[in-house]
Amino acid sequence: MTVAKRLSSAGVWVWLTLAAGGALGVWLLMTPPLIGVADNGDFARVMGPAGLAYPDDGETREQRYFHYAHFRFSYADSVSGGYPSSQIALLHVAVWIGKLLDARTFDIRVLGGVYLALWLAALALIVRGAAAVLAGTGARVRSAAAAARPEITAPRDESEAGSRARTTAVAVLAVSLVLVFGDVGYLAYFNSFYGEPYAMVGLLTLAGASLALAGAARPSGALLALFTGALFAVGTSKIQNAPLALAFLPLYARLFVLRRDFRWRAMTAAAPAFVLAGAAAVIAFAPGELRHINLYQSVFFGILKDSPSLREDMRELGIPEKYAALAGTNYFQKDTVIPQDDPQLKRDVLDRLGHADVVRFYLRHPDRLWQKMKRAAEEGAFIRPSYLGNFAREAGRPPGAQASAFGGWSALKAKLPHGMPWTAGFYAAYAAALAAVWLRARTVRAKMAAETMACVALAGAISFLVPIIGDGEADLAKHLFMFNVCSDMMLVSASAAAAWLVARRTGRGKPRLADGTLRERMS
Repeated sequence: MTVAKRLSSAGVWVWLTLAAGGALGVWLLMTPPLIGVADNGDFARVMGPAGLAYPDDGETREQRYFHYAHFRFSYADSVSGGYPSSQIALLHVAVWIGKLLDARTFDIRVLGGVYLALWLAALALIVRGAAAVLAGTGARVRSAAAAARPEITAPRDESEAGSRARTTAVAVLAVSLVLVFGDVGYLAYFNSFYGEPYAMVGLLTLAGASLALAGAARPSGALLALFTGALFAVGTSKIQNAPLALAFLPLYARLFVLRRDFRWRAMTAAAPAFVLAGAAAVIAFAPGELRHINLYQSVFFGILKDSPSLREDMRELGIPEKYAALAGTNYFQKDTVIPQDDPQLKRDVLDRLGHADVVRFYLRHPDRLWQKMKRAAEEGAFIRPSYLGNFAREAGRPPGAQASAFGGWSALKAKLPHGMPWTAGFYAAYAAALAAVWLRARTVRAKMAAETMACVALAGAISFLVPIIGDGEADLAKHLFMFNVCSDMMLVSASAAAAWLVARRTGRGKPRLADGTLRERMS
């Protein structure tokens, strides 16, 4: 078998993706100098429930937070309650593996290895699922051409060109997935306790499972369970991501009609309720203190920050005028006139208002929301926050130093235009292209693939707005992580689709008659 024929097999590109991604992940995450992401204070939310603790209680704030990543932790008794997230279940698995390898110290690379394995499986699932969708689409195109013109056989025009186009698209998809989602800005999170890598791997798995379901001749219950589990993981990864579950629920309507048996339809009908219950539980069981922190940020570091009509805004929200001095401050500042945990502030503002009031304010003042969106768009091009270091203190790097190895994509994104007009234009163009693909699709497979990416785009739009409403302008670069993931998935899919289209058009030969002679195309 020639090299060209071997590369035409989807399985080969799956294995190449696994090999390249695996080698990259091991190099970045497992070999010196080790890289991770420094703690900004969020680690404690999941470390306690997972039974982990920092080994050195004598560390200063500067040594523990922001500047340096940590790679070894002590085992401790699990602390019940706290931050609700299904990520904690995965951490328990990693801790169990860690204890098998070292009963005294937990190495963060164990967790990084778990994430890496799940990430590789997700990439492979996307490549294989996309190849199956394209194969089914190509077969339908060939059969339609044969039915319309039975006197013409078109092996070069349809079969060979279609196979070449499919191979090109799958190759571009595989390479793009590794180049984009293998960027150090994404992979460095694997060696950390942040919820970002958990949500990212869940979303990639979700997209892969959906494509696999679309490409399957008979969708299986196992794939449906994987799809639902991945969606549950995304929606329950953290409070901020709970609304993302809503973006993918419409896909269950498509899944419902893929099979007619009672068991399948019962599962596809029950799955959305399971996902919604999980997302609702994450919100309902969030600690009251966390809700107050987020609400403070939404109001004082969001609506009232840089307000052109501060007094009017405060009256509209029912906030006493004495709190005007807090406008533009965040919850963690130390120099505020009124302490953020002041009981009177809690009674006057934080207990009385809710995020629904924030939403209603922005609906009444869309121009103010647009201003916040412009600010978010400026921060939305950065995969990783600039203030969080990647190296251990022992590595001898300056405080807050960040790794640059295999960071080409994140560096390029930061240099490309990324204001609100560019962001809105990209999403509008992508939506228009998806609509055109869906309308011209001749197979259920192709339609469901387009619907999958439409849901990814919707999730991107939601993940762009939620931080503004839920946390104001606080830590936007980090809170827009899932917006980056969704936007990058859109770019990767658009690249693969463009490669398929170009290869198909340029690869067509002249149609052949049944006797093998060429027939001139009609103009």
